[in-house]
This record gives sequence, structure tokens and C-alpha cells, in this order.
Amino acid sequence: MEALSMRKLADSIGVSPAAPYAHFKNKEAFLSEVRNYITERFYSSLTEITDNCSNPSRILLELGKSYVLFFYENPLYYQLLFSIGDIDIDDYPPFRLFRTTAEKVLKGLLGNKGSRANKMNNSIIHEKVIALWSLVHGLSSVVTVKGVVDTDHLEDEVELILSSINV
Repeated sequence: MEALSMRKLADSIGVSPAAPYAHFKNKEAFLSEVRNYITERFYSSLTEITDNCSNPSRILLELGKSYVLFFYENPLYYQLLFSIGDIDIDDYPPFRLFRTTAEKVLKGLLGNKGSRANKMNNSIIHEKVIALWSLVHGLSSVVTVKGVVDTDHLEDEVELILSSINV
């Protein structure tokens, strides 16, 4: 991102050097809008799963697959979103959706066993959510490295990897 300049941006799209400034105050404002656009697309791909997956036992797997495949299909999006360390994960809509969906599924698996058990369950659930998110987020990065996974059968490969972990 350091090498990007508004002048280079203007040149690459064939407009005058001043043209981008009619829409964006500076490079940071431009990058912020790009990240907002990516976040909206990413969030939309995840909500499609949460809205349409009718099998509660598969929703985390399908959500994880959607997460990984989105960034496989858009590897520059991954770099643009996560190379700049200013995302507040608690306020990041895709993570909030992932977290609340995972918490709901995990609470259903652990059941309701009283307030002391609930406190322990909440701690376990939090740890599992972080572990699950780490898996899909890391796998999103790994699938772009040639030779690590079978990209000819990527969806099946991702499902096998994600389903190899017990929650």
C-alpha cells in the first residue's frame, strides 16, 4: 500500500492527476472506501450462508467454506483488508457475524447447565470461537500459496480441512 499514490492511481485509470481528488480527500480516504467495499462484499457472502443454511449442524462448516473461498477468489481483498492493522475485530461486521453464529451453535451443543456451568461454557465458547476463526482466517491465507491445497478441488479440500476439527 505504501507504493500506491493518487497520481499512480489516476495514471492507471487514464484520468488527470487531479481527478481522484474530486472523489477522495487523499490516499487514506480512497483505501478506506476500498476496504468498506470489500467488507460489504465479504459480509454479504457470509450472510448468504447464515440466511440460507437450514441445517444447523452444517452452518459453521458452510460459513467457514464461504469465508475461505471468498478470499481464494479475491486474494487481493485479503491483503487489502488485513495488511493494514486498523481493524477493530469486535466492531468488524464479518467477524461479529461469524462470532454470533458460532456462539449460537456452540451454546446449543453445550446446553444450559446452571450459572456456574454457563460461566465456564462462556469461556470455552469464547476460546472455541477464536480457534475456529483462526482456522478459517489462516486457511484463507494458506489457500493462496501454490501447492498447499488442491485448488482443482478446492471446495472439497476446504471442507475436508475444516471438518477435520471437532468443536
